[in-house]
Amino acid sequence: MSIPNDSKLDGFEIVQHNYKHIGGHGIRVDILTPKTNYAAPRPLILRVHGGDLMMGDSFYMDWWPQWLSDLALQKEAIIVSPNYRLLPEGRGVDIYTDIEDFWTWLHSAEFTSLLTSQSKPTPVDMSQILISGESAGGLIGLYLAFAYPTEVRSAAIAYPFINPGSKAFSSPRLDPPFNQRIPESLTQENMKTVALNTTKYSIRAPASLNFMLAAIQHGAITEMYERGSEGVPREVLYPMMRVQRPDFKIPQGGIAIIHVRHDSVVPLGDVKEFVARVKEVTKALPGYEKVTLTVQDGEHGFDSNISYQMPWLAEAIKPVVDAWLE
Repeated sequence: MSIPNDSKLDGFEIVQHNYKHIGGHGIRVDILTPKTNYAAPRPLILRVHGGDLMMGDSFYMDWWPQWLSDLALQKEAIIVSPNYRLLPEGRGVDIYTDIEDFWTWLHSAEFTSLLTSQSKPTPVDMSQILISGESAGGLIGLYLAFAYPTEVRSAAIAYPFINPGSKAFSSPRLDPPFNQRIPESLTQENMKTVALNTTKYSIRAPASLNFMLAAIQHGAITEMYERGSEGVPREVLYPMMRVQRPDFKIPQGGIAIIHVRHDSVVPLGDVKEFVARVKEVTKALPGYEKVTLTVQDGEHGFDSNISYQMPWLAEAIKPVVDAWLE
């Protein structure tokens, strides 16, 4: 993919690379390094894009948070943003296979070599990893934070699609996402033509957006997500299940979640339930006091053009940013 011409990417040197291949198809990761001179190893932001697991791309700029670029430039941090297979061609378990492969690649000599090959060669401090993700990217980001709590320093997550198995995604809705009523037939007709078990990881067409919204409205997401997951531990697909484990941990720097009161895609109630459960089971763990939920007015995706200089946002994620850079 060519690099978008977008002001959100100003100030970065960008490298694009395939971190894995499936049947001849490469799955891309985008690496953004501030163009400034910086002698010390840079901290790292691992950002995962959203799209309800059905569409999107790392460089789908309509969904790229402005505040994330601001934060990286201010803190001299590298952003690493991977793609992953998407539903319904792929399965939920395929997404996490990709993310695990990406995590392994992130710790490889190949990643290090890519950084040193830039016009301003720079090392990265792998002890300073901040996880970020929006919507479905928030779900995947939390998966990584919980799977690697001693390697991830902290997390700043936006309106996470935290429970793909909840009633909001397994049953029809009276109020459709973004108030866009789309016939159920669109989902049914599209599913007839889907080539299951194929590799698609970059989907940005308007028709795909309508398919995604129809699938949410008519409660088709859960079935797509769980397809082929027989024998896979439920905690892989559902963070709420991982929370139940006796050895459950969170990153020591904590987790900050931002959300909106009337999110028409990811219900605030799902997120509140999740945060309450995490707080309950982590009372004695380091970072417990930094598991926070900040709620604002707005709609799903509200942070796309919000600056890091917004006082409420800077305050909401200050504890996890401070811990990240300690």
